[in-house]
Amino acid sequence: MRKLKIINTSFIFFSIFQIIFFLSCQEVFSSEVLNKSNRKRTVVIIRYRIEPNFFSTVVRGLKTGLSERGYIEGKNVRFIDVLTDTADEKSIPLVIETVKRYQNIADLFVTCGWISMWARKILKGKEIPQLFCPVLKSVALKMLTSVDCKPGTNLSGVYLMYPPEKLLRISRLILPKAKVYAYVYDSRIPADSIFKLAFQGLIPQKMHGFKVIFLDLSKGVEEVLKEMKAKKVDVYGGIVGAFKTRRELNFANIPMITALTLDVERKDIPLYVKGSNILAGLFDPFSYCGHEAGKMAADIFEGKKTIYEMRPRPARQVAFINMKCAKRLDIYIPFRALEAVDLVVR
Repeated sequence: MRKLKIINTSFIFFSIFQIIFFLSCQEVFSSEVLNKSNRKRTVVIIRYRIEPNFFSTVVRGLKTGLSERGYIEGKNVRFIDVLTDTADEKSIPLVIETVKRYQNIADLFVTCGWISMWARKILKGKEIPQLFCPVLKSVALKMLTSVDCKPGTNLSGVYLMYPPEKLLRISRLILPKAKVYAYVYDSRIPADSIFKLAFQGLIPQKMHGFKVIFLDLSKGVEEVLKEMKAKKVDVYGGIVGAFKTRRELNFANIPMITALTLDVERKDIPLYVKGSNILAGLFDPFSYCGHEAGKMAADIFEGKKTIYEMRPRPARQVAFINMKCAKRLDIYIPFRALEAVDLVVR
């Protein structure tokens, strides 16, 4: 009997040791997970000088989206914000240099606009997540096979929706007798050239009866104005180049129905169409794009989703009509056109 008690006591001590060991391991594991989730993250933002605010609303939205999930700047997340010197291809060397410099310490790259394609050349095939925020849908499709499914690679983000078909549809609603739509672009600006391809890819059924022509601002604004007159352009639009030269193009006295790729808020649209011939168009708030990217980044940091399974998200589109411009150009706006838009500038 005495021997039996000794055996039972040894068994009890052994069991207690197992429990203590197990609990210690659990504590160490939990501590490691906690430290991993709470460690300071490094987010590298690369943006270029698109007017008027150089994607600053994207940065603000990104930080807000992350802070709502507990990622506070200076506490558990660090932002390295790189702004290029230009909006054209001269900015490419700095983009490449920035990616190479920070690729070994970054937890995430957020790249704004067409420069995302150049960052992609380095980051493709690596483990570092890259979020484009925002890019034109046509730019996103140069980096991904689709925006409607999981990417299966280390790239996702938020894309802008300015369908050429919708611009032509709005143009037809407002100007039922118009025949010629001119896409005014600057071949020196990558975003302009890429969006030109989207217009060129339209099938006749998507052109709403318009003949679409292409006028290049690299030849000079005066030359474009001459071509507008010679080719009897009824309405025109563009992306970056057309907006930058909108005041000079006003001399054509032709309505502009266009995509506004501006990093401003919806409430600011009246200010940026003021005094111009911008009659109508499409607008995607950049701050919304940044906020969505912030939520996506938080999901990655928390392990809820990997970048590989994170489907790209569309921006929030706003269609508008500028009644002040309509009055100045003496253009009647049909009621069905007013019903088709989200915002009327009065």
